[in-house]
Amino acid sequence: MLTILPLNQENRGKFNQVDAHFLAGDRVLLRVTHKGFSLDYTSLPVAEWRTLKPYPADTEKLISDVNAACYLAFVDGQQAGQCVIRLGSHQLCELVDIRTDSRFRRQGVASHLLNACIEWAQKEGRAGIRIETTDEQPVACQFLENCGFTLGGVDRLWHSALPEQVKRVPATRETVLVYYHFFERM
Repeated sequence: MLTILPLNQENRGKFNQVDAHFLAGDRVLLRVTHKGFSLDYTSLPVAEWRTLKPYPADTEKLISDVNAACYLAFVDGQQAGQCVIRLGSHQLCELVDIRTDSRFRRQGVASHLLNACIEWAQKEGRAGIRIETTDEQPVACQFLENCGFTLGGVDRLWHSALPEQVKRVPATRETVLVYYHFFERM
């Protein structure tokens, strides 16, 4: 049974305990069309294991922050995922972290976490949600598109100064992809 709980004093030790490894077998290819941005996917020569870094947050501050929310997902008592959302600018919320433990992928965990974020953002009176990912996370791109998000922005330079990116040839550095989901106004 899947349960979504807000981060609190009792479960704060579970924060950042999700196994964030994922197998990437594709690379995202960005195209610009007359309708906007479009993504295609091409196979990598060899699939590679990647790991998301732990979300950098002090759980005490996260719990007490009225401008943010964190949710943990549990399946039969085992931690299955987490997400962090905060109020952003332009009447939007920013989904700054969403991850599913590798043992529980493709079981609806991320969709339920996303729904909790949507409910929180609507309760806060926001117009929608904004989330950033990169072209090196094709599964995240496909998930967001399947959940009704629209690719609205691309930034090829945002990560360029990071030490691990400086070592790479400029054309192969990570590109930030910005997705949006707007709520219907009543």
